[in-house]
Amino acid sequence: MSPFVCVTGQVTPISHLVVVSPAMPGTAPGVLPTLTLCAQPVDGSSPVSPGEVACLRCLARAPQFMWMPSYTVEVTL
Repeated sequence: MSPFVCVTGQVTPISHLVVVSPAMPGTAPGVLPTLTLCAQPVDGSSPVSPGEVACLRCLARAPQFMWMPSYTVEVTL
């Protein structure tokens, strides 16, 4: 699973990336960070996948975060 989540930015409403990971202080499952990887304020979630992100600055910074784990969901029946 990937720690990347697609969002839209407030300044440019294209798709951007944020990282949600237990290795990233201040992040939590289901809560969007306030800034994108390119340091733009987050407007909301985006329906695109991380491979379809339009922001080239976010894509350029993504390799720095690829090592991070993601949150997982455990279902107990």
